[in-house]
Amino acid sequence: MKKQSLLIALILSLTAIRAQNELIKTDKDSAELENMDEILVSAQRFGSSRGNTTRQIEVISAKQMQLAQQGTMADVLSQTGQVFVQKSQLGGGSPVLRGFEASRVLLVVDGVRMNNATYRAGHLQDIITVDQFMLDRAEVFFGSGSTQFGSDALGGVVYMKTRDPQFRKGKFGFANANANIRYQSAARAMISNVNFAMGGKNVAWIFSSSSSDFGDLRMGQQRNFSAWDTFGLRSYYAGRINNRDTMLLNNNPYVQRGSSYTQNDIFSKLSVKTGKLIHTINAQLSRASVVPRYDRLTDMSAGRFRFATWDYVPQNRDFFSYTLSIPKKESGKYGHRIIISHQNTEVGRVTRRFGVASELTQLDKVGMSAFNYDFSADLRANFQIQGGAEWVFNNVRSSATTRNVNTGATAISKNTRYADGGAQTHSAAVFANAILVVKPGDFILEGGVRITHYRLNARFSADNFLKLPYSKAELNTLAPVYNFGLSKKMDWDGLFFKASIATGFRNPNVDDMTKLFESIPGRKLVIPNRELKPERTSTLDIGFRLDRKKIHLEWGGYYTRISQLLIDGPGIYNGSDSFDFEGQRTPVFQMGNSALGYVTGGYFAAKIQLISNLFADINYNSTFGRYRINEKSAWIPLDHIAPDHGRIGFRWSSNHWQWEAFMLFNGRKVKREYSPSGEDNAQYAPGGETPAWQTYNVRASWMVNKYLSASFAVENLLDLNYRTFSSGISASGRNLIFSLRASF
Repeated sequence: MKKQSLLIALILSLTAIRAQNELIKTDKDSAELENMDEILVSAQRFGSSRGNTTRQIEVISAKQMQLAQQGTMADVLSQTGQVFVQKSQLGGGSPVLRGFEASRVLLVVDGVRMNNATYRAGHLQDIITVDQFMLDRAEVFFGSGSTQFGSDALGGVVYMKTRDPQFRKGKFGFANANANIRYQSAARAMISNVNFAMGGKNVAWIFSSSSSDFGDLRMGQQRNFSAWDTFGLRSYYAGRINNRDTMLLNNNPYVQRGSSYTQNDIFSKLSVKTGKLIHTINAQLSRASVVPRYDRLTDMSAGRFRFATWDYVPQNRDFFSYTLSIPKKESGKYGHRIIISHQNTEVGRVTRRFGVASELTQLDKVGMSAFNYDFSADLRANFQIQGGAEWVFNNVRSSATTRNVNTGATAISKNTRYADGGAQTHSAAVFANAILVVKPGDFILEGGVRITHYRLNARFSADNFLKLPYSKAELNTLAPVYNFGLSKKMDWDGLFFKASIATGFRNPNVDDMTKLFESIPGRKLVIPNRELKPERTSTLDIGFRLDRKKIHLEWGGYYTRISQLLIDGPGIYNGSDSFDFEGQRTPVFQMGNSALGYVTGGYFAAKIQLISNLFADINYNSTFGRYRINEKSAWIPLDHIAPDHGRIGFRWSSNHWQWEAFMLFNGRKVKREYSPSGEDNAQYAPGGETPAWQTYNVRASWMVNKYLSASFAVENLLDLNYRTFSSGISASGRNLIFSLRASF
């Protein structure tokens, strides 16, 4: 990483010298405000005009990501004010959309689903394996996306579109290159990226390499918790002296020792044109060092740390795909796309109790292969159908080993996280979505349907860790879903009324049916349950959209009904309600389709040009959720329901400069609104609840010349000490960010 940073610094210096006498060129973004002609890829898999969608969608361009100057893709999403992000460690970030999180939010990269068979219902960090520097844009599709994308898209879809190689006239040769370097003071982080593009008439290529080195994160020092003035301070951390675990004094308790990690990402995309056909090979690799699970490293038991070690290692993602694009002819009606992909993920969990010599490593490897076919058919000037087929196969292999940290002796363990005999899932689907433009720019009708067949097979050995009384878990199900919506222009110029109804589903995966996991230390052990069914939702969206030359407003509300909701509840293991786990008698729980629930809420978003070059944006989101076991039982707070949150910002833009001042805010989450499931992590919140907080931030970007730009930011100006809802690590304190970008 240091060598790469030095190389980038040298490139920046040489570029600045080269460009010293160059004239500055205008690079002002002409799309300061969203418009109805913008092409979206998340609403319809093949791409469709914003005016043809009836749903709430947030678009984050590459320029916005560059100005945001964030460390990971999770941090980029949190800056929008529309996506809530939970963190259990610095190397994490779990997006929450409309009260749904993790395996109930679908992540998609270049038309291929990232969610695999081990995506859990709790909190995930997989989105940080997507490098922000390789993206052309990200789109957040709110509400059920099951018709277009299948299982898991209950709360919405985060669609990440990477940059495409560009063909150009002439022989194949160098097109452009960029070098980026970024420093963040709160974590003493150094983030660097180099990328270049080459192109010709029939061949084009992009390559990008990023390296991130995050130190231990410093929290804010201005208190916000009154009676909880010492909340979150890291007074001690676990260390090892003379082969003995020891609680060591932290010289600066505001520095969260045990949160640092590093990550490296590589992206390559090659496109070849043969006649009218375009062939694209896409490769993405992400490698992380040891990623400490910070929240678990702060757990205490009997006056000392519960864990001496709790790390994710490895945390790797490989993505490979081949795409065949058959574009529409100039006078043609049909376009086609075929994507053949394979992804490998490796996630290891290394844990060791404080004062215990035995260290457990649980390693889960998932190979996910997929075939996607998409078509777009313009049957008439005002009638379009988009659809296709999808097949996805997951192969999950779980293993476990133990190591004595004193002697180095290792042994195979049966304490695997998932079924020790392996597990596979198969999914096959066909889908179609139709758009009827009843009156251009006035009245749009949209409707779609999808049918998905899903099978799961997991096997347990006779000597599995729990000695389960069965040897396999199976599921075979068929899930039909649909959506219907309309957009109608009102009498007031630029005002549109939008309404839609959509059904959704989430198939139980290997994590749901076979996981062994201590959800709440010493108080809740989740064990496998092979008797599960898909979760199902029905969502009603009603909203308005105002599009004018200098103003864009969007507001609305939604209601999602959830049936067969998967909730863990007290279980029985071999006739007992508890189990001896890691030396402690722990109550057992099992997942089950034992609940009904609902999520409702509203949103408001505004982008306004106040005067020439000055823009304002406002986002506000409110969510409320409940579930109950049966129609006679009481309603209980649903987990993952974030407090009210949003953003207010002002941006000034000119040829040379962009300035931005904004406030991110969260409302209060009181104790009675926390879910009893444990997923809301009340034990990591001050007094068991989340106080309201606001952070004030400024940032700017200066285009020095056509080759060099510099950016800086100050986040959390008041150095507030706060922790976002359900997170196990405090947010960064005052954070100074400096960035340089060279383009040539």
